[in-house]
Amino acid sequence: MRCLVIRHAPAESGPPDAERALSAAGVSLLRQVRGALQALVPDIGVIAHSPLRRARETATLLAEVFAVPTQETATLAPGGLDDLLPWLAGQAGAVALVGHEDDLSYWVCHMLTGEAGRFFHFERAAACLLEFRGPLRPGAAELRWLLGPEHLVRMARR
Repeated sequence: MRCLVIRHAPAESGPPDAERALSAAGVSLLRQVRGALQALVPDIGVIAHSPLRRARETATLLAEVFAVPTQETATLAPGGLDDLLPWLAGQAGAVALVGHEDDLSYWVCHMLTGEAGRFFHFERAAACLLEFRGPLRPGAAELRWLLGPEHLVRMARR
């Protein structure tokens, strides 16, 4: 299984947190990077996202270029990643996950090392590709790439 992990694009500030929309700059940035993501991982079957508005809007903009459905899942909400592996086990092929920091970086690092903690931080609109060649379990993932939005923008402009 391949897992494209994406932090939502920049959002507006202000409460309530769950209803924060993507900012105009965030929408613009995501429109610039999404083509590069689609070129890197063209076979995504579904784009799962957190119930929070900014993640839902990010997933919707990505779905326009991937031409796949989006699926809301509470497992991608802040604090919900403990249930993500069982959810992933029910999926087939390549899946995109749109969520939030600090949860995403902790989850990715746990999948790579099997240990708690993290060794990097996802920028907004950054992404990485994990590959699981066997059972989905902590420590079993391989990192194929990790790219910030500035790198994805450059790739999209080529």
